[in-house]
Amino acid sequence: MFSYTYDKKTGGILLNSNFSLSKEPRPVYAEELDILGFSQYFSYERQNEVPYMWAESVNYIYRGEIVAKLKGGNLYEAPQIVINEEVLPSVKRKSLKPINIEKMNEMNSDQLAVLEQQTVRLIKDVYEKRKEQVDCFEVAFSGGKDSAVLLDLVAKVLPQKSYVVIFGDTGMEFPDTYEAVEVTKKLCIKKKIPFYTAVSKFNPLNSWKLFGPPSRTLRWCCSVHKSTPQILLLRELFKKPDCRSYSFVGVRHEESFARSEYEYECFGKKQKGFLSGRRQRSGFIFSPKEFLSIGHIKKDVRGSVVSVALWQVIKAPSLNGSFTLKSRKNSSL
Repeated sequence: MFSYTYDKKTGGILLNSNFSLSKEPRPVYAEELDILGFSQYFSYERQNEVPYMWAESVNYIYRGEIVAKLKGGNLYEAPQIVINEEVLPSVKRKSLKPINIEKMNEMNSDQLAVLEQQTVRLIKDVYEKRKEQVDCFEVAFSGGKDSAVLLDLVAKVLPQKSYVVIFGDTGMEFPDTYEAVEVTKKLCIKKKIPFYTAVSKFNPLNSWKLFGPPSRTLRWCCSVHKSTPQILLLRELFKKPDCRSYSFVGVRHEESFARSEYEYECFGKKQKGFLSGRRQRSGFIFSPKEFLSIGHIKKDVRGSVVSVALWQVIKAPSLNGSFTLKSRKNSSL
């Protein structure tokens, strides 16, 4: 993940040019502030379209200042808010301002443009390298921010009829996710990009009863309700029981320690039987099934490993290099 600093003027984040093991900031909306009880100390408009501050672990940061920390808390007890009394007087005198996302994107545009060019070149290179070795290329679309960005980038550089888009419907997605999927499906149809939905034959409720909650040691949700249905669908589409597909999947380097350790070219790291690879500095991951980690977001879209994690948004890829952004608070995006 790229290192960053907080910009007091916009309330946003400025990317630095160096790559470091930095924390991943999370946007904080009015709804979260209300739930935690921040309204006792701060005034703000009850809108949930644009975030007000950032959270790094238990720290809540407003305009570059740690204004509060959370202490304790569990499923049955609310956490305690520990206010930074040194900054409280200056912040409390006026209402909190939403983050100026548009201005933040503008200030990061040069850095993001470089990352975008690196990424599209990588996608193109991999396509040229593998196109004679596989039966098809697939963009695995989840309805989330990572796969939305990935689809936009793939659409920029790959020939129109050289890949398909597949949404793996687990039957357990948020309503906003299905909304994002429908928007993207319509755009793909408009651009004549094949879009399919893969659904497991197993009822998700029955899977929960059979396997219990998904965990790090038993990740049945992905294998039963995403990966396997997609593989079966591809075999059906291409009429080949041994169909060899190369799948682009949005996976960020900083999602977990295990994923940060992926080699550029390896076999079976992400899923057994699949080739995978990684580009260390930018956190790009491929795995064919090949996984691509990109961060990419700007009003007219540029990329960055950090910025893809900055906002929980619905992004409608135009498939010609731009997104229409609409900030949302949905945790699945």
